[in-house]
Amino acid sequence: MAAPHILIIEARFYDENADLLLAGTKAELEKAKAKIDVITVPGILELPSALAYAFGKARTGSRRPRYTGAVILGCAVKGETDHYEHVCREAMSGIQRIALDLKIPVGNGLLTCPTWELAQNRANPGEGDAGGRAARACLRLVELKHRFGL
Repeated sequence: MAAPHILIIEARFYDENADLLLAGTKAELEKAKAKIDVITVPGILELPSALAYAFGKARTGSRRPRYTGAVILGCAVKGETDHYEHVCREAMSGIQRIALDLKIPVGNGLLTCPTWELAQNRANPGEGDAGGRAARACLRLVELKHRFGL
């Protein structure tokens, strides 16, 4: 199997957290000698759309890259309203629906945390390493997809 070409789609609502997630993801993908592209969206609600655009059916003759899989990165921190629950639910379900419908190997590094401190801990490559875990999940799903001839 050739080296995987992985698309990282990151939501940059919290830059400090996004930097940590991206660092952990890139470290794991570089260990696997994967080719990496990164695209950025403003917030987690835009993640499913970006995933669909990247993996949707290309027009004949399209020159866009063909990706082996994707890693989704972002963070939501609970606030004082119920907006957090709606945004998290819709982002997570959208990502999962698109991954299943289009048979995309996706590592999900979308953090939904009750506090900023927990989000930082989970994103930090030296602690929770959510980005690294998402990259490893993506790579494993790429292997499984290949194994089953999909």
